[in-house]
This record gives sequence, C-alpha cells and structure tokens, in this order.
Amino acid sequence: MAMWHKFPCIYEVHTRVWLGELALKMGEPITLANVPEMEFLRWKELKVDFLWLMGVWEESAAAQACALRHQGLWAEYRRALPDVEESDVAASPFAVASYTVSQAFGGESALLKFRRKLEQYGIGLLLDFVPNHVARDCEWLKTHAEYFIAVPEHIARQRPNEVVSHEGQYFACGKDPYFPAWTDTLQLNYANTALHTAMRDVLKRMATLCDGVRCDMAMLILRDIFNRSWGEMGIEMKEEFWKRAIEEVKSEFPHFLFIAEAYWDTEWTLQQHGFDFVYDKRLYDRIKGRDIGGLKAHLCADVRYQQKLIRFVENHDEARALTAFGANHRVAALLTHTAMGAHLLHDGESEGRRIKLPVQLRRRTAEEPDQDTVDFYHRLSHLWNNAAVKNGDFRLLEGYSSQHIIAFERKSGGHTGHILVFVNLTSEPCESYYPSLALSHVADYEHIEVFVTDKRKSPQFELYQGGFLVRLRPNEGLAFIVR
Repeated sequence: MAMWHKFPCIYEVHTRVWLGELALKMGEPITLANVPEMEFLRWKELKVDFLWLMGVWEESAAAQACALRHQGLWAEYRRALPDVEESDVAASPFAVASYTVSQAFGGESALLKFRRKLEQYGIGLLLDFVPNHVARDCEWLKTHAEYFIAVPEHIARQRPNEVVSHEGQYFACGKDPYFPAWTDTLQLNYANTALHTAMRDVLKRMATLCDGVRCDMAMLILRDIFNRSWGEMGIEMKEEFWKRAIEEVKSEFPHFLFIAEAYWDTEWTLQQHGFDFVYDKRLYDRIKGRDIGGLKAHLCADVRYQQKLIRFVENHDEARALTAFGANHRVAALLTHTAMGAHLLHDGESEGRRIKLPVQLRRRTAEEPDQDTVDFYHRLSHLWNNAAVKNGDFRLLEGYSSQHIIAFERKSGGHTGHILVFVNLTSEPCESYYPSLALSHVADYEHIEVFVTDKRKSPQFELYQGGFLVRLRPNEGLAFIVR
C-alpha cells in the first residue's frame, strides 16, 4: 500500500489473546495464516485504516520467568482473570528478545500472508518497536555486551533489583526514570553509536514486514532524557537517534508510518524528529478530569502540532473507557475520535469491555458485548469515516451563553466532508448560541444528518439565519453532518 488517509483510524489488537479466542471459537488452531474472513470484515466495517498487532514477536523465556515470579503482578492477574493459572502467564510483549515473528503465530510467512490479506481490504499493518530496552535473554548480551549499560559492582549491590548479572558483570535493567526498573529487560546504551546502527537495521528489516511501527516509550531515547537518566554511570549520548533513523527508513519506504508513545511534554520534540503521530495523553487526562478550559486551550494549539497527534480513550496501558470515563464514555469517544489527528481504537472498546488486561496474560475473562456501546460505535464509525475527519481542517467554535460546551468544526470541502461536533462533559444541562455561517447554506433540517450519543433521546437544536442554538443534556454529545 502506498498512500493513507491524512488522519487514520488505528485499531490495536493483543495478538496472542485474539488468536487464542479465535482458536476456541473456530475449534481449530489459528495462526496469522488462517485468520477467518469475518475478522477482516469486522475491521472494514469499523472503518479501520491500520491494524496494530501488539505482541507479535517471539516470546522471551526469561521475561516469562520474570512475569511468573513477580508477586506484585499476580494481584493484577487475579483482578483481571480470577481463575488465572501459571499457564496463562506469558512474557511481556515489550520485553523483546528478538524481532522474529512468533512461531506460535505462524512465523514470518504467516505474517506476510496476513499483511497481504489486510491490503486487500485497504488496511495497513503496524508492529511494535521497543527502542529503549530488550529482554534479558537477548542474544546481543552474548555477542555485543557493549550495547548495554555496565553497572559498577558497588552500585549493583545497592540496587540488586535494577541489574542483571552476566559472566561476572552487571548490566542495567531498562527503566523509566520515574518508576521502578523493568526487571525483565536490559537497558540499551545509546551512548554507543554502533547500537544506533544496529537499531536502524532492525527498523529497516521491520519495514519489509509491515507498514509502520508503534514505538514504545519513544521519548526515553531522546538525548537529553537519556543523559539525565544514565549520566550517573559516566556515559553520554552524543547523537540523537530518531531523526536519522526515520530519515533512513523513509528514504527506502517513504510511506512507512512512525508512531511514538510519548509523555512529559516531549510530543512536539518527537514530531520535529520525524514522527508522523505522537500520543496525546494530555487530551485523555483533560477529558477524564473534565477540564473544560484546559481542553479548549489544548484544542487551540498550533495545527502543525495537532495534526501529528494520535488521540485515544483507551489502550492497553489505560483503564477501559467505560470504567475511566463513566457517564462520559460516549462524549469522550465522540470528541476523541473526531478531533484533528489520528485516533486509536482499542480491541474491545467498541464492545464495551470493562476489564483492563495485564499485557502478560494469554487469555481474558469473557464479557458479553454491551449492545448500546456496540450500536454507538457502529454509528460513530460512520462519523469518523467522513472525509472531514479523515482529511479535513479543524476549527474550534465559541458560542454565547454556556462556556461548558466544547464545539468544533471539521471541513474538507465537498458536500460529504463537513461536520460540527458539540460535547457536554458536565453533569448539568448546557445550551449555547453559535453565530456562524457554517450552516448558512442549509435550507432545512433535511440537509443535515444529526448524530446523538444516546439515540433514544431527541437532539435539541434550532437553526437560525445567522447561526444555531444547541442544547445538550448532562454528559451528552451531538454532531451535525452536513449533506
């Protein structure tokens, strides 16, 4: 595939859980080579542009052993899967020993067959790239120990849970400086330029297998963050990694997509280094906190910044949307999935799943689909498939009366590429008049289609010659699709 929508819909799937459920459903082993047609039809119906297969790489035995003996994780396992057994526990997908497609999923040939099938449906394939660390049993520890961060013995003895011992040496576990070390991993040493070359080669190899990568914790290997995290070890990263890596990959694969998981106000920096899209956790947090002023300020940010963000109401790291947003889960989804930028849809989100699954588990608790949520997302998918959302401009609307309504316009030109969105995140009814010519050419109500978050309730609005009045119930959203 060559070209994508400007603002794609990306669907995240936990590969081993999904294939395991398919095998039970079909009554036969399922790999990536024989995924049933109904799955591709399901993604097509949801108007998905990219499928992110999370956790496709060969499982690390050492990381699995860590997951089994980590007592803190067992509490999470039991919460998500009350009848959990040791056989249900696998390695974290983000402790990668080798970028080799798991044989349990059919290996590389099965992945390529799956990718070709996706392409027939106009869907691209994304895979994981974990730049900061590898699993403890990565072969590089034997062949290229210089790719890792050696820890002096006196420091290792002070921090036994942050190091791995190998042939009389200690090496640092991967870490985020604000949290305990990931004990199933080894930290990569970006002070070593040979490692840069090796990781660029990994990316180039991946570009032959898929259409893009989701880069885990991408900000950790920005030079200033890496040096703040590891300077105490007497090492210094002198060259940035991302800019050159992305440029080299795109010189061979110009449409290859780079997505960054990122936090700590590093989004703009990573965009400047070449990322196509960067996580927008700030939007998520402000919706969850019902921070209306903060949301409006965020949505007023420079278009060059906003158009390279990826928005979400859930992913594998966050609580399920129905749990996180409660009564606001529909308005949160409406706002998130129609704002400017790419948007991420998590497997189970459109079915109303409530249980967050630790990434180490092989299976999940059965949950009956919430039919109201299924219907809502089916209707919402037609909205995010509108040309205005896929490719259009964005403009925040300011109305009179209530300042609690968040309103914006998306427009791409043409009669099918124009929508207006209004959301009320508060627990009080709101109304506002918008002096706008956006609907000035609409002769009557038949020329607009109305989307409401709860279809059982009638939308409340009035059209005038110079604008329109919108009334929203508590936790309600409304959209106009201009025909």
